[in-house]
Amino acid sequence: MRSDQLIKVSFVAIIIGILSLTAFSHPLGNFSVNQYSRLEVDSSEIRIRQVLDLAEIPTFQEQSLIDTDKDGKMSEDELKAYLNKITPAILENLILTVNDERLKLEVKSSESRTEVGAGDLPTLKFFWTLSAKLPKLMKYNHVYFENKNFEDRIGWNEIVINHVGGTKVFDSTGFGSGITDELKAYPQESLDAPLKERNVQFKFTTAELPPDSKPLKNRDGHLTKSIERDKLAEIISVPEITPMIVLLGLVIAFGLGATHALSPGHGKTIVGAYLVGSRGTIKHALILGLTVTLTHTSSVFLLGLVTLFASNFILPEKLLPFLQFASGLLVCFIGFSLLKNRLLQLIKPQHFHYHSHHHGHAHPHEHVHISTAIHQHHLHDHHHEDHEHTHHGHSHLPPDEISLKSLISLGISGGLMPCPSALVLMLSAISLNRTAYGLLLILFFSIGLAFTLTLVGVSFLYLGRAFGSVSENRLFKTIPVLSALIITFLGAFICYKSFN
Repeated sequence: MRSDQLIKVSFVAIIIGILSLTAFSHPLGNFSVNQYSRLEVDSSEIRIRQVLDLAEIPTFQEQSLIDTDKDGKMSEDELKAYLNKITPAILENLILTVNDERLKLEVKSSESRTEVGAGDLPTLKFFWTLSAKLPKLMKYNHVYFENKNFEDRIGWNEIVINHVGGTKVFDSTGFGSGITDELKAYPQESLDAPLKERNVQFKFTTAELPPDSKPLKNRDGHLTKSIERDKLAEIISVPEITPMIVLLGLVIAFGLGATHALSPGHGKTIVGAYLVGSRGTIKHALILGLTVTLTHTSSVFLLGLVTLFASNFILPEKLLPFLQFASGLLVCFIGFSLLKNRLLQLIKPQHFHYHSHHHGHAHPHEHVHISTAIHQHHLHDHHHEDHEHTHHGHSHLPPDEISLKSLISLGISGGLMPCPSALVLMLSAISLNRTAYGLLLILFFSIGLAFTLTLVGVSFLYLGRAFGSVSENRLFKTIPVLSALIITFLGAFICYKSFN
């Protein structure tokens, strides 16, 4: 390939990487443990189709238990042994009762599969076909089902009810149709609030439905989202590492970090609200960017170490709400501090200052008067012996001085929540023995994230100055106070959302 062709191909690859927003291999995230239960009610038995789907990080944690010969792979025999090992506990946590009598579940068949996930990390899927013989039935029978497996893990939990063989289901708290096709696709509108169907109850009969009963209904109106590849984690899993590949990877990681910062969250509003009305400089924006970079990189490393070495004691996803809460507290601290200072400045009375100069010399000279809020330079020459300057009515509201403490706090809050894609990249790099390259990619991803936040900050700085130069109206002087209120509110909202 000629050099000009190589340049064109490289350019296209970089553009594609930068324009591609990060996507999870699992739409619900790489931490998720997802479950699907389908109950089929017959006149003589209830059959259950149970599916367990472990995303990249839970699979990574379980791999050490599955890979008994420590060859770095999960063989069919090892997966079968692991499946047989976990099946009794899975069944014990599936509660099925008919007319208040618990039924014993029997395994008709079971299967395990591995699939390639983000960064070529494996994911696991387990399938069970279960059945339970029905006891002597009444005319109308009450069924209760509960899935108590992995209650402490985040993920999608779906229950579907089917009736076959002439049975009729009614008065159900569940639905007769599924959403994910056994966890193959997820509804786009539900990604922020995954389904949590842990239990269901209904009645069934082989006779006619009783009066005023509610027949089983289906779900509708859902748009599905297929599983996508993780663009960031894909960088590490290329077949061969060359200097050109490393260079392209770093550029793409930077671009993905920059575009990832444009997605909801990441503190763009907070950064803008902080810098509006502040006496900030490019130096402050660079300090902010550096803090975000170091914090985000460190948080990914920390969570990766927890995943590798401490997952038996604490689940890594359990740390995320605490990190988010800490981020919210930092934002609240910044907001309260700004609100106090900016309120004092707003209610400070207008001041007038006078000064005079008496010169006993006759040569031209210049006076430069600098307004606090608007920088205006007045150049004038004087050719007289005695003169006096009197300045009246300078009521410009001085912007906040940016403190290093609040600036660093803001940067920490912006980078404290690690991107799951970056964590998957780190684990994939370790499994592929490309740790140094993986850490470098994470660093450039964090730099890209910080670049966007810094750019937003600089834009708001100049926007605030533009407002200051447009009007001396008191309404414009309240903008810094309003922005401080916004920061405080957003900090409180982040704290609330961390555990909700």
